Amino acid sequence: MRSTRDFLTGIITGVVIGILTAPRSGKETREKLTEEANKRSGDLKDQWEKGVAQVKDGYEQAKTQVGQYADKAKDQYEQLKGQAQDAYDKERVKSQYNDKVDELANKTESGIEDARDSFKVN
Repeated sequence: MRSTRDFLTGIITGVVIGILTAPRSGKETREKLTEEANKRSGDLKDQWEKGVAQVKDGYEQAKTQVGQYADKAKDQYEQLKGQAQDAYDKERVKSQYNDKVDELANKTESGIEDARDSFKVN
């Protein structure tokens, strides 16, 4: 940005020196200075407006991309959440199944012990 400013300053300085050293009357010089100043300010205004438009376009593009990335991240989150929930549910069911098997095994063992005790004759 500094090099652009220095370049513009150099151009303006050169134009002003050229106009001031030209063999014209004071009125012609003032008119020429006014004309050049208006022309240069118009050019700068056009460049400013182009720069603003480019920044706005860049902002809109970035905003769109961020929205797309956010949507993609949300989709991936939902997918991973579903997979994690499925895995958790499977582990919970497996744990409940194993607990039930252990409970039935203990009841069976207790029933066998009771049956043995009932067949023992004193």
